[in-house]
Amino acid sequence: MTARTIALWIALIGSAARLSAQPCPGDCDISGDVGFSEVAAAVQIGLDATRFVSCTPADADNDGVVNVEDIVRNVDRAGGGCARQQQAFVVATDYETGSFAIVGLDAPRPVLPSSPSRRIGGDAVVRSHAGVLYVLNRRANNIQAFDSREELTPLFQCSTGSNTNPHDIAVVSPRKAYVTAYESTRLLIVNPSPQPDCGDFVSGAINLSELADADGIPEMDQMVLVGDRLFVSLEQLDRRNLFAPARKGILVEIDTEHDAVVGSIELSGANPFASTKGLPVVNGDIVIAEAGRFGVNDGGIERVDLASLTASGFFISEEDLGGDVTDFVILSAQLGYAAVSGDSSTKVVGFDPSQRRVLRTVYDRGGFVPDIEVNDRGELFVSDRTFSRPGLRIYRAADGVELTTGVLPVGLPPFDLVFLP
Repeated sequence: MTARTIALWIALIGSAARLSAQPCPGDCDISGDVGFSEVAAAVQIGLDATRFVSCTPADADNDGVVNVEDIVRNVDRAGGGCARQQQAFVVATDYETGSFAIVGLDAPRPVLPSSPSRRIGGDAVVRSHAGVLYVLNRRANNIQAFDSREELTPLFQCSTGSNTNPHDIAVVSPRKAYVTAYESTRLLIVNPSPQPDCGDFVSGAINLSELADADGIPEMDQMVLVGDRLFVSLEQLDRRNLFAPARKGILVEIDTEHDAVVGSIELSGANPFASTKGLPVVNGDIVIAEAGRFGVNDGGIERVDLASLTASGFFISEEDLGGDVTDFVILSAQLGYAAVSGDSSTKVVGFDPSQRRVLRTVYDRGGFVPDIEVNDRGELFVSDRTFSRPGLRIYRAADGVELTTGVLPVGLPPFDLVFLP
């Protein structure tokens, strides 16, 4: 990126005192709006190619680099008015029956609870891409899609094949996506705009059997697209020994143009398990948690450098956090949250990634927390599956203050969620 090009874009936006609210990229302080100083910070990052620890949201396409296209995209979206997140789509389940709830983000946070009339799988996770919600019904071996722009109109429900157990989806284009098949050696290539009969849904596969451990199954889980490369986490568990780690986890690198494996990265720990929405890219690194053996403080959260394609070791460990990391979110260089599993329950802690220390415990009520997420208003949603009173708890992410006066019931116990405009 040249200084002249960046100067042109500064001139185009220099008169704006405030821009539209997140999720427009560029909201460095996660305040819900974007100021000129934040735009200037993104420009400076592009000029000197520094790591953008000071403003992760400057990277509009999440590819680890701030370039002209990022700034153009930010300005275009801000000028046209970005849609702020308005509701949460909540997967709710008792592990036998699955449904979903809708929770409004504006006070008084109205809830449309889960209902038998809105059925999904009893073991489901959800992903969102370009206005489409993909519900991956893992044990049921199928994917449901809903149009979030048209009142959650069902688009399709297509099988991924027997004994596939789909865990994640990464959409490349309207006609191509990848799906991890946890019970298989085949990374599926699918059409996310299939015909009504789903005959063209599964269009191919990439064989990952050579990367499997001794039981023959690599346990592929989460993914992220970075440019023309797809990175896929492999848990490498021993199915003959109660799914204990067989060896360290792996990130496999896929060339999406040729659908070919081009490399693999050994992680610092075992069992990259955390229930993130795909693998997050933060400051040019893939950030990934490794749980290791459950009940043993042998894992943590680490960065994988996309420039050198190497794992850099835990920047915070399970010993630091006090248990197995089952989910996490990174908000800035100084703030993240993690769901940490102990002997029989989960707590949620805030931590400083730069100082390797826990800042606060926001949730420790003896329940199970399968998912934590932060919305564009800086609110931390905690899926509380406490047996007696399951529901959502909401905290202010900046300081951990609880915003709900009690649990927010959503019908069936909450399991997974995404935010929608």
